Amino acid sequence: MTTFRDALRTGSPQVGLFALEFSTDGIGAIAARAGLDWILYDLEHTGWSLDAVRSSIAVSRRSDITALVRVAGHRKDLVSTALDAGAEGIMMPWVESAQQAEEMVSWMKYPPLGTRGSAFGLAHDLYAGGDPGELQAAANAATVFLPQIETPGAVENAAAIGAVDGVDVLFVGPLDLTTNLGVPGQWDAPIFLDALDEVARAGRETGTALGIFCPTLDVARVAWDKGFTVLSDGADLSVFARGLAQGISAIRSHATGEQVQAATRQGY
Repeated sequence: MTTFRDALRTGSPQVGLFALEFSTDGIGAIAARAGLDWILYDLEHTGWSLDAVRSSIAVSRRSDITALVRVAGHRKDLVSTALDAGAEGIMMPWVESAQQAEEMVSWMKYPPLGTRGSAFGLAHDLYAGGDPGELQAAANAATVFLPQIETPGAVENAAAIGAVDGVDVLFVGPLDLTTNLGVPGQWDAPIFLDALDEVARAGRETGTALGIFCPTLDVARVAWDKGFTVLSDGADLSVFARGLAQGISAIRSHATGEQVQAATRQGY
């Protein structure tokens, strides 16, 4: 079975979606049918509890898509409960050092690689159970970690973070990064583009995949050209708003005979 970690090694685009508004059971399956490779359930910016997305994760796990969870903060219990609920990977916001990354990897891995507590026959192993040693080894091999690069300090330490065994994707949060660089939302600012280049160098040096939330298609194009392969098509609410605006504009243009410009939005 090909895992998301296997796919990362191919260098092919891994395109996904952030879920911040629609925690419906079928959102992951819908995303899979559209051809996405991964969906991330965001517990940082939504106020959702894990229970709000538990069913969504379960349905995603039965579809051809990888289910990831962004936890709200740097706590072992947030990581372990998300994994036991079925998350196949963890995104952690505001990771700024290799020491932080090492500790977080330990929360995600079973002994001897880490300190994750063992319980099987649950959602994370699809209630199958089996030999604990085999299940632990399989989970250690498949679970992915995506520390977020969102500050100048994180950019400076990106190579050290990427060199940590168990770090799979250096994932840039562009709004926080541009904000912390003093150019909030300015995706073409030289200081931001230079930061992306620095993260890209870190990825090449350490053999770590690179990811970024893409507030616009232009950002996605620029990031891909710089070596970023894990790309989001924005978030569910922006995709919904974009599609709705395009449809409404097409109907109004046909009805009035005038060209109606579809509304656009950035960020979440």
